Amino acid sequence: MRIGKFGFVNNFLPYYKLEKDSRYQIIESTPKKLVEMFEKSKIVYAPIPTFELIRKNYEPNRFCIASDGEVYSVVIISKRNRFDDSPVAITAQSMTSANMMRIIKEVKGLINELVILDCNVEEMLKNFEHALVIGDEAIKARMRYRVLMDVGEEWKEITGLPAVFGVAVSKVDGIDEEVIKSVNWGRRNIEEVVGVASQKFRLPEEFLYHYFSSLIHKLGKRERKSIEVFKEMCYEYRLL
Repeated sequence: MRIGKFGFVNNFLPYYKLEKDSRYQIIESTPKKLVEMFEKSKIVYAPIPTFELIRKNYEPNRFCIASDGEVYSVVIISKRNRFDDSPVAITAQSMTSANMMRIIKEVKGLINELVILDCNVEEMLKNFEHALVIGDEAIKARMRYRVLMDVGEEWKEITGLPAVFGVAVSKVDGIDEEVIKSVNWGRRNIEEVVGVASQKFRLPEEFLYHYFSSLIHKLGKRERKSIEVFKEMCYEYRLL
C-alpha cells in the first residue's frame, strides 16, 4: 500500500521505524500535493494540512503534526531587524500556515499585506523584507536570517492551545495505529533517529533533539479543541 508523508524533517522521526520495516510504500511530498494524491486515491493514508481537513470535513486520525508553543519550522524570517508594517510573502505550500497567519494578523491588529507566493525563500526575499516559510526551508532559513515570528508560539499566545499544522487521514483501517507505534519507537530510540537525521539533513544533533521534542504527533483533547477553534476563527474571518 502507498502512504504519504510530509517530505520534511518533522515527519522523519514518526516514519523512521515504519520505513525501516518496509511494510508500506512511502511517498514523500509537499502538504499540498499529498492532498491531491489522497483525493485521487494514489495514496491511502497521509498527513494533510489542517485547513484542508476542516474544509473537506475529513475524519481525523490520531497522527498529527503540532506544537504547544514554538514549532521552529513555521516562521517569519526577515532581512530586517524588526517586524515592521511592510508586506509579508507567504509560502504557497500549505494554506494552514497562511490562514493561521491571517488570523494572527486580525487578532493582533497588524496591517501588513500578506502575499501568497509559490517560490523558494530566496525568491520571496528578492521583493519582500519578510517571508513566512515552513518545513525544512524554514529550518535552514532561520540559520541565515533573523526570525521575527514563530507561528506556533503566536497561536499558543492567542488561543492558549497547541497549533495543529497537519492531521492524518486514511482510506484504510489500521495504518494510523502503525504510524503511532512508529512514533513511540522513535521517541524511545531518539539517539538513533537523531544520528541518522543529522547526517541526512546536515543539521546539528543538538537542534534535532530540541526540535523533535517540541513536536506533538498524537492528536489529543487539546489538539482537537485547537482544530475546532481554528475552524471557528476561519469562519469568523471569512477564510472558509
